[in-house]
Amino acid sequence: MDFRILVVSLLLWLSPAYSLGLDQFDQLNSNVYQYPTTALNSIYLIEKKLDSHPEPKISTLRLDSLKCEAFLQLGENAAAINLARLSEAKAKQLKLDEARPYFLNCMANAYVNFGNFQQALPLLHTSIALSRELEQPQALINGLWLRSQLDAKVLHDNTSIEDLRLALDLFPLTDRQQQWLQPPLAYLQGAMAKQLMADNEQQQAFSFLNKALKHTETKGKIALRLLIDGANLAQVSQQPALRDEYIQKARTKLAELGSPLELATAYKEIAFIDYSSGKYSSAEQLLNLSLSTLKKQSHSNEMLSALQLLGQVKLAQGAQKAGIEHIEQAIELAKIKQRYADLQQCYAILAEYFASKNDFATAYDYQLKQFDAAQNNTAFIHSIWLSHIKSDLSRQQVSVSKQSNNAAIMPSQLLPSPFIPILFILFSLIMFIAWYHRQTPNKQSNNKELPVIKPIASGKQRLEDMLTVSKHANYPLSLLVLNPSEIQACDVPIMIEQLQAKLREHDLLFLQSEQQLLIMLPHTTESGAIHVINQLSETVALWQNSSKVHIGLACMQQFDNLQSMIKRANVSQLRRAKPTHPSHEGEV
Repeated sequence: MDFRILVVSLLLWLSPAYSLGLDQFDQLNSNVYQYPTTALNSIYLIEKKLDSHPEPKISTLRLDSLKCEAFLQLGENAAAINLARLSEAKAKQLKLDEARPYFLNCMANAYVNFGNFQQALPLLHTSIALSRELEQPQALINGLWLRSQLDAKVLHDNTSIEDLRLALDLFPLTDRQQQWLQPPLAYLQGAMAKQLMADNEQQQAFSFLNKALKHTETKGKIALRLLIDGANLAQVSQQPALRDEYIQKARTKLAELGSPLELATAYKEIAFIDYSSGKYSSAEQLLNLSLSTLKKQSHSNEMLSALQLLGQVKLAQGAQKAGIEHIEQAIELAKIKQRYADLQQCYAILAEYFASKNDFATAYDYQLKQFDAAQNNTAFIHSIWLSHIKSDLSRQQVSVSKQSNNAAIMPSQLLPSPFIPILFILFSLIMFIAWYHRQTPNKQSNNKELPVIKPIASGKQRLEDMLTVSKHANYPLSLLVLNPSEIQACDVPIMIEQLQAKLREHDLLFLQSEQQLLIMLPHTTESGAIHVINQLSETVALWQNSSKVHIGLACMQQFDNLQSMIKRANVSQLRRAKPTHPSHEGEV
């Protein structure tokens, strides 16, 4: 471990009042990314006597944002989610909204690490929107950086580069902001280098990489990651001498890592470079060390890629049985975790291997499996971007609604208040005359006109209007009822936003009370509603204590009103909670 970091940690611990000044926060912020284990220990020491600080609650939140990132750096994703959720609730209680985007970013990042992109996207969109609204450039940079990584994972390279460019442009603004949490500039420059190399912009890619490597913050884990990225870029651009130089420097940084998981991940990444360079024995040795730790700590996502790579190494060495065995283990993990891109890659490796052995029948079987995995992966990416679009539309609708409310207030600001009643009376009179002349000749035809949903109606009124419209037009309509009492009150708004992302634009969602969430699905039959329930149950299960989700269902009948549908849906919900014969409505 770097001696300078130990000295900094000691100084923080010896600080008489633990007054967290800007310089100390800057140092902790850098340490979280450079030496996360040491930074986490320093945070724990500071927390023990934080009560002596003039603003202990605010300082606790600032430390929690750093601690949350330290958990992410150390692979403790579940701990990061729990801490972020608790701290975001605290920020709401303290009315310290500017802190919320940092914890939403942390939660989103942890879900991305778990491979749960559908859970991460709504959190990320909320974070970015809040960061802009509250003018928090550090949180916005972090959110854009994370979204660019997510874009790259689902092959959306153009938006990934645009997010990175915007994040880099925002960096000068962070000097004028109170320190919370900010990703290193070197990481963003390294990410831009990888994206530019993917677009065959080799010269610009190495320009960004060199800037990142020369940055003053490029120490410890940051330096190691950038050197490994540099070796990959050199390998892609067919510069073996530069690749070997980078990887040799990376090996010298391994001793600065403070946790077994960080070391195991680094071994796996260096092993990939060795495998690509034809150094199979070195790659095998590193992968065996990596898998030993990953299996002990049950990090299945990292273990999947390590098993796949070890299988490739074994096949390259001529050990067919061992190679296929490792890849089959990776396939089983990929199926369990629904990692379709990894599944597709495993089948492609086996198909290519058997084709090289002239066993075309087996190769063809694996190609068919590869095709099926590719289809599932395409559908998975499509679902991610569909939720992406829905989330954007939902946010735009909220923005338009706010603008409409602001516009409604404008006349009182533009005109003197004594004239407003007179104008209102005149306007009402004109509207009544126009309405009367229109209604008189067309009275009979208008009686048959369908009712409309009033745009300014309340949530419950909109449900009743939708029911009336559907009955008149003879359209199918379904109502879902969910009891959110098992979910923490602070989590309900986030869960609702995630549910809205899975619903269609014209579906209606209304939280009637703390005990009842109503979801109305127009143009939806019972079978369609059951499909929606299965989709929503996955999201709800993540937020409540038990994995069993009971969503009541009622399908519209001509004699129905809103209350009768709610009652039937409640009965359906009770039947689901007490399993009986599956012949009744809504038992899905």
